[in-house]
Amino acid sequence: MDIVLLDADIIIDLHSLNLWKALTKTHKICISSIVFHQEVYYYDDHSGKRHFIDLSKEAGKTFVEISATIEQLSIISKEFEGLAEIDLHAGEKEALAILKSDKNIFFCTCDKAAMKALGFLGLSHQGISLEKLLSRSGIKRRLERKHSESQFRQYTQEGVSLRLNITGMKNK
Repeated sequence: MDIVLLDADIIIDLHSLNLWKALTKTHKICISSIVFHQEVYYYDDHSGKRHFIDLSKEAGKTFVEISATIEQLSIISKEFEGLAEIDLHAGEKEALAILKSDKNIFFCTCDKAAMKALGFLGLSHQGISLEKLLSRSGIKRRLERKHSESQFRQYTQEGVSLRLNITGMKNK
């Protein structure tokens, strides 16, 4: 059973796709404190109806809340200072800080900046697309391109390339 840290966009999309319960049964799900408390509120369905997401009743049951320390967050923030190509939200920074300290966790996101950040930090191997995560769970579902393994790999590779370009410029 994989330990998977979910970004806010994935949590919202899993609720929208009605796959949240199925995924929480097949994996140990973690949610960063910032995402849990500040970033997941609702989704709008195809008809425009708003559905509120209340994770507070599930904490400790279907998922575990985990936090990064102030020091870990500071280190991650410094990695991306002045780097316009990777504009991360607070929850994504916390997730990346957690990944750097725990090599047994996978991070699932469909945010382009977060995917690039995984590659930039050399953590691509700890990232997982929603497509791949659902496949590991035995769930087959038609997904948007943003959830695809090919897009995930494309943006993590862009992050790797960005890191190599910056490193090369510093070495000149």
